[in-house]
Amino acid sequence: MESFFAALENGADAIYLGYRQFNARAQAANFSLDDIARLNEYAHKQGVKLYVALNSAVREEEIEEIVTTLAGLSQIEPDGLIIQDGAIARLCQLHFPNLNLHASTLMTIHNSAGVEQLQNMGFQRVVLARELAVEEIAHIAASTTLELEVFIHGALCYSYSGLCLASSFYGGRSSVRGRCVQPCRRFYRSGKNQGYFFSPNDLSAIDLIPRLRKLRLAAFKIEGRMKPASYVSAVVRAYRHVLDSPPENEAKAVARARRLLKEAYGRKPTVGFLSVDQRNEIITPHRSGASGRLAARVEWVRGNRMGLRLESPLTVGDRLRLESNEEVEKTAFTLRDMTLQDKHPTAATTGAVVAVPRIGDARRGDRIFKTGSKSEKTYSPAKLRRLLREKTSKPRLAGSRTIVQIHIPPKVNTGKTEKQATTLYLRLSYLPLLNVALDSGAHWILLQATRSNLNSLSKGKMASSKRGRLFWGLPAIIHQKDLEFFRNQIGILQRLGHNQWLVANWAHFRLFTRPPDAIIADYTFNVLNSHAAFLLNEMGCKRVILSVENDRNNLAKLAAASQRPTPLATVFGWPSLFTSRLEIKPRPGSIIRDSKRIGLQHSRQAELTSVHSDRPLCLFEHLVDLGNLGVRDFVVDLRGQKRSRQEFYSLLKALERQQCPRPHSTFNYLRKLV
Repeated sequence: MESFFAALENGADAIYLGYRQFNARAQAANFSLDDIARLNEYAHKQGVKLYVALNSAVREEEIEEIVTTLAGLSQIEPDGLIIQDGAIARLCQLHFPNLNLHASTLMTIHNSAGVEQLQNMGFQRVVLARELAVEEIAHIAASTTLELEVFIHGALCYSYSGLCLASSFYGGRSSVRGRCVQPCRRFYRSGKNQGYFFSPNDLSAIDLIPRLRKLRLAAFKIEGRMKPASYVSAVVRAYRHVLDSPPENEAKAVARARRLLKEAYGRKPTVGFLSVDQRNEIITPHRSGASGRLAARVEWVRGNRMGLRLESPLTVGDRLRLESNEEVEKTAFTLRDMTLQDKHPTAATTGAVVAVPRIGDARRGDRIFKTGSKSEKTYSPAKLRRLLREKTSKPRLAGSRTIVQIHIPPKVNTGKTEKQATTLYLRLSYLPLLNVALDSGAHWILLQATRSNLNSLSKGKMASSKRGRLFWGLPAIIHQKDLEFFRNQIGILQRLGHNQWLVANWAHFRLFTRPPDAIIADYTFNVLNSHAAFLLNEMGCKRVILSVENDRNNLAKLAAASQRPTPLATVFGWPSLFTSRLEIKPRPGSIIRDSKRIGLQHSRQAELTSVHSDRPLCLFEHLVDLGNLGVRDFVVDLRGQKRSRQEFYSLLKALERQQCPRPHSTFNYLRKLV
């Protein structure tokens, strides 16, 4: 609430906030429907727009609650609904057409084809991926009439948003469900190299605003959720100052704005991906992955007190946060009291060791970061809520329990009780394994459409018997400059009779010169519910590889709800935990470990870094159980693996014996996806 008013008072043209559930900041305070109704009315009276973030991926069991939420928001009519899940898009199109859809950055829209597809799907606005350079944004903006929004300030992720699996893989807390515990911010070691390899600095594009404002963009976006009001005030005021300055005063305005931004506690600033020449400054591995200013280190812990050695001055009333390399949870608190030489000062200087009340599980060596100062303007939440009640009418959200007919084709009951056969899909990127795979007995082959594979097979003919079992798998990320190459290669292959495709991003639907004979949707669409699956079915996907984040309980409910499209489960592979444009210091293939001894490896191809676990996902021992749940189409994913013929057949034997290699991971299958 305080941050809302801070943004309003300092010149925001629009404010986005999260509903209390189903948004990508699940750990924030967020807002109820009644709150949103009042804030929407209040913002509109001030000439400010209000957008609601409902951008979490949705479990099957949550569909009814999502419908109830959408019914309430439909009555409130905020200016936009920020979403990522296909289920919400479909439900809005069918039942709540008065809600304007904004595509969250979690939909990974990073090229003009993706924007074109979202416009075709009825979206009003796209929040572009943060990995784009100014030149790429300019090209996309010039090619569309759709509203575009770009991030200009706030935290960056190492991975493309929507493609990060690390938090879920190691703890079941999904980033696409707003529960990321930020494993990218941890301290890692690899041989002689050590540091915060995956922890980007904070985006600050203030210097580029004069250039960006010349593009056809609908909005500049400041990441302000889970930030204190003091941060929001300083950042909004800085960018407002530059945008309101006439062109002849831009240089002076930018210089003043830089000074204002120093009042906002954050990580080291970077222009991020916006400047190709400065991408090597996005990560500085020797710097902490924490935001705020380093204030102190825990010197000792005794009972309910702890000693802090100050790295910068502290004042009673300052807002602080405890950080640890080992712990993923962060504890925020306000400094209420400190003791120095048996006295209780209100302030202490650098170098002093002060005693304060112990916070959480603080241990010696942990760090304390200052995220706000007592001297900054404070807002009383209670006072603001009183003001809101006085200035707005009481919400009347009648019918928020509206029942919506769910248009999902039911499972077809054939009446057969005999054991149903399973179908095996082998997924490859290593071309020398193609003929081996085709001769292996697998029903279908999914060949990754790398540049080299496309160039090799677009020059020759393939027997129709083999071609009929082959799907080409398009990469989730196709940079703007590579779009024409892929369009041309797809056209060539279609003329040669290759017309079965696996799509991994919304952009891919716009790349075909003629309709494919068959389409499979990849797990990168993050399908956790039957409505999202059926949206893809309506777009031509008769099969969908379900999200690899699914747990057993959700798979059971999803499969029971519908078998259209046919659900596929990945039962073996090394899914990319991070997919990034950034390189990292350790050499490819080397083992990277954090303090918990979790092992990672990485590779670099097509200007992208893929980071995966050193142990594979394997569900071979659960194939019978999956079949009983209603999932009988299995994907064995060998992308990135240059295996010999003998190793290849050994793996298929392990599949046949339903025996997993050791060690391995079952991902979320045996635990709950949060």
